[in-house]
Amino acid sequence: MAGPERIEWRRSFPSRSVGTLVWYVVSVVLLILLVRALFADEPQTLGSGAHNPLADLPMWTAGLAVAGAVPVTLAVVRRPRVGANHFALTVRPGWVRTLVLPWSRVGEVAAVEVGGERYLTIRLRAGLDRTGTNPAWVDQTVRREMAKAGEGRVRGIDLAVRLRDFTGGPEGQLAALAAFAPDQVLIANNLGKAR
Repeated sequence: MAGPERIEWRRSFPSRSVGTLVWYVVSVVLLILLVRALFADEPQTLGSGAHNPLADLPMWTAGLAVAGAVPVTLAVVRRPRVGANHFALTVRPGWVRTLVLPWSRVGEVAAVEVGGERYLTIRLRAGLDRTGTNPAWVDQTVRREMAKAGEGRVRGIDLAVRLRDFTGGPEGQLAALAAFAPDQVLIANNLGKAR
């Protein structure tokens, strides 16, 4: 989506998230079938008259499987997002929160490649301006994954988003952001450069 007031990067098909969901469903179905095969014939009461907790195991396994499916399903439904207007950069690195980062807090936006994966990295300015959303631990999952793949070479980055979650090339994506970013924000394409 684009317009004179704001842009938003077009998202690609969520093949990675759908693959994870399929893997999860297959694994959970196999686990539930195994638990049912082992514990479905358990009597409800023990010989002493007490309740048999093993008889409830298939029900608890299915309940935990449904609860565990919530974040995996949300990763398919709530996709990463990058957008901008003249006031702020809007980023959702994962499925949890959408961060609104005023341009006054953004120091650098760069496209980098680490471990064969391309990322959009965002470095925030240190200062008194604390407007907008502050990135929390849950928002930095992709950054931590990037740092692990980069073997500690990635420093000073507050947020990262995988570029494969979006369609188009990095040059066009960065140019779209640069059209809304003020001059003091560095927009860089560091793909192919060693970091």
